[in-house]
Amino acid sequence: MTGCGRIIAAASLVLLSALDSIAQPVWVTGTPAVPSTGPLSININYGIDRVGTVYAIVYNYNNTTILTSAQVRTSALLGPTGTITATLVRSIAKADIGRVIQSVLNVINPNQIHTIYIVAADSKAKLQASPVRLNATTLSCPQANAGTGGDECDLNFVLNAVPVLGTGTWTKVSGPGNATFSPNANTANATVTVTAYGSYTFRWTEVKGVCKSSADIIVNFIQPPVANAGTGGDVCDLDFVLQAVTGSSDDSGTWSMTSGTGTATFSPDAHSPVATVTVSESGTKVFTWTVIRGVCSSSSSVTVNFNQQPSANAGTGGNNCGLEFYLSAVPSVGTGTWTKVSGPGTATFSPNTHTPNAKVTVTRYGTYVFRWTEVNGTCASSASVTVGFFQQISADAGNGGDECDLNFQLNAVPASGTCTWAKVGGPGTATFSPNEHQYNAVVTVSEPGIYDFSWTVITANCSSVDIIRVGFHAPPSVDAGTDIAICKGSSTNLHAEGAGTFLWSPAGPLNNPNIQDPVATPTITTVFTVTLTDQWNCRNSDNVTIEVREKPVANAGPDQILNYLFETDLQASTPKSQEVGEWKVVNGTGVFDDMYNNKTRVSKLSLGDNDLVWTVSNAVCAESSDTVMIRVNNLIIPTLITPNNDGKNDFFTISGLESFGKSNLTVFNRWGAVVYSTENYNNNWDGKDNKGNLLSEDTYFFIIQSEKSTPIKGYLVIKH
Repeated sequence: MTGCGRIIAAASLVLLSALDSIAQPVWVTGTPAVPSTGPLSININYGIDRVGTVYAIVYNYNNTTILTSAQVRTSALLGPTGTITATLVRSIAKADIGRVIQSVLNVINPNQIHTIYIVAADSKAKLQASPVRLNATTLSCPQANAGTGGDECDLNFVLNAVPVLGTGTWTKVSGPGNATFSPNANTANATVTVTAYGSYTFRWTEVKGVCKSSADIIVNFIQPPVANAGTGGDVCDLDFVLQAVTGSSDDSGTWSMTSGTGTATFSPDAHSPVATVTVSESGTKVFTWTVIRGVCSSSSSVTVNFNQQPSANAGTGGNNCGLEFYLSAVPSVGTGTWTKVSGPGTATFSPNTHTPNAKVTVTRYGTYVFRWTEVNGTCASSASVTVGFFQQISADAGNGGDECDLNFQLNAVPASGTCTWAKVGGPGTATFSPNEHQYNAVVTVSEPGIYDFSWTVITANCSSVDIIRVGFHAPPSVDAGTDIAICKGSSTNLHAEGAGTFLWSPAGPLNNPNIQDPVATPTITTVFTVTLTDQWNCRNSDNVTIEVREKPVANAGPDQILNYLFETDLQASTPKSQEVGEWKVVNGTGVFDDMYNNKTRVSKLSLGDNDLVWTVSNAVCAESSDTVMIRVNNLIIPTLITPNNDGKNDFFTISGLESFGKSNLTVFNRWGAVVYSTENYNNNWDGKDNKGNLLSEDTYFFIIQSEKSTPIKGYLVIKH
């Protein structure tokens, strides 16, 4: 055995004769072998090629004796005795044939050389000629591993020993209290529970055979601190003195804001139990006092309501003509309330006592004091005004109402004294015409909204105010929808957007002009107007155009017949407004210069019939199509001419030659000599050579080369 626990196993094999080996079991490749050992165990690998039995014995020392196969079998069957510390008898079933099998042999001495003899027999008990001898050294006894200790903030700790031999036992070595182990002291990861806080040493001991090993860990059971943040409360500013209760001098505490908006600072610092906390804004905040003792901590929280101190402003009082007066408090924060402090009669506030500009009505004339009190949480502030109520004519502002524009005819009751109109509420500005002192002035506001106007009458030492409300409403929003096109004879749904009642015109083409989405069936292009009336009888209109398009009619033009011409101009009917046309080839071939032009040129036609379709559409009606047929006739080239001036076949006439453009004609005799040629042939060759001599009767050959076609070759017979 070498260092670090590696095993070197030596095997001595006795060669068998070829004849004997045929009947004897054969070991699986790589076996027998010792792959590894433990302190008190040896692992061996083996396997044979047939049904049979494997026998092995293990000596507790390095045995160099040469044993026979029968001796090994006998000793294995007898079992461990004397210096034989372990034996193995293993039957090899059919399912085990050819497999590598591993068995563990338990021995009694660690760090000891052991000799193993192993032999196999077949199913008829015929043994191999000699056994295999192997040497193996067991490992030294391992060191126990108790795992790790640590710090614990209660009286329980989960131990974490790592077994190396098998079953171990936990014991308490030291510590101020008693210890119990759950589920038992033999569990490697048992939970230990102690009766008192403090530092404990626990030992993990493992015993197996002659091997015994122990390891210790230390666990500190720390009593956790108890945090007490004191009490919270309500303040009328942004500062609050916290009142945490301190504990042990070994503890350290820290304040933090754990709920609420804004920021918080602690003075003199966040570690002071009685720190003064200052927040950046009002509101409800939660402050947490966290106490740390070693690795243990505890937290406690208090809630503080930082209320903004209100500043009451009751506005101005004065002298009033009549038993009603409009108060004018300026609210700050919190909830405000009007109360009567003094006066000869009772007072009621409208719409309620919490309205800053409430109307106060008293039951008797005289001098009254009214108090405006604002409360925000636990914070309060008050202010008072004095109002004298005198028995004189009361102001009457007339009636308010609703307007569908920005002008309103006011209608106050004229009175003696100084009378004045003023805007007391509303989103925009207001001007009065001819002036603000005219009882029936026309008021003009700068933007729609709800406005309150006061009519103030001042006589002698008192005044009276009456207020009316006028709603200036902008025209309602209405949308008649998007312009569309339909085919003549079709219908479409109109759809207006808005809130109110609808009226469409003209009504004739509609199924119901009084609904939001009538069905329209116009016969001509029509502009429909929808008028929306809202809850204040304000109106607004919008238009939508329904374009009515006629069904398209396609005309592809006249059919054409071409003599060996492969392009021509098309003459389809011109599309109307809102119509588009398109050419397509449905039979034959053709390439259009502009497939969307009704009078385009088409080229690359095929011989025979070419059918071209002209389709017209206007996006809303069904398409209309018409077909033009262009027939291209093939060339007719004669193979015989009789230039005898009888008026028949006197010339070499090619039907369709005009389609070639400028063409050259060359004529050869049967020996390849050129007898006639011309650069611009026009069907006028009468069988004469270049010198004007009539050619003899014979067969001739020709080539026609043109600017619009490939060369054409052929033969020609001349007879007189």
